[in-house]
Amino acid sequence: MNTTRTTLAAAASLFGLGLAGCSSPTPGQPEPTTGGETTSAVNDPFRIDQPKNLKAISDPCQLLNPQQLQEVGATTTGRQDKSQWGQANCAWDGAKLALQVSPDTVQGQGLRYTTKIVADGKPTAEVAGYPATHVGATSGSCGTYVSTSDTELFLVDFQMGTEDFKASGFSDPCAAADKIAEMVIKNLPPA
Repeated sequence: MNTTRTTLAAAASLFGLGLAGCSSPTPGQPEPTTGGETTSAVNDPFRIDQPKNLKAISDPCQLLNPQQLQEVGATTTGRQDKSQWGQANCAWDGAKLALQVSPDTVQGQGLRYTTKIVADGKPTAEVAGYPATHVGATSGSCGTYVSTSDTELFLVDFQMGTEDFKASGFSDPCAAADKIAEMVIKNLPPA
């Protein structure tokens, strides 16, 4: 417990130091750019111009439609389980793959927080214009966290089941996870 508190305190200190290092020409005023936006807002790697309402789809097995599931070779019937943060997620299997989509609409932390834990504090990818981060990449599996708003995200956890999946155009598991994440994004309504 003390280790957790120490780690959290150290992370908070580093975060505070990072903020203190930001400066603008006039103290207390952001550096302006054209269009009324600040340089920091324009260059923010977590910026989402068109947020999606992930919470609008209450059944995680509806995050992918039957046509999309058929396209990637998954079963059209998903089974619900619980994610590591306690929210319902959905898993699909197939001869060629195992797939799980886990929405996070309950923690309210978003990708900015997640990247501090699983990456170097910055998105490592982009999916359909949304900031994303890959985790657990191996030659046969990859996870892609995608931010849909400042507080919501989802995880696509993808694993190849057979070698013929590579022959079907998905030789890179992170590219496959990204493609599936893009399908999820297409199914989400605007926030």
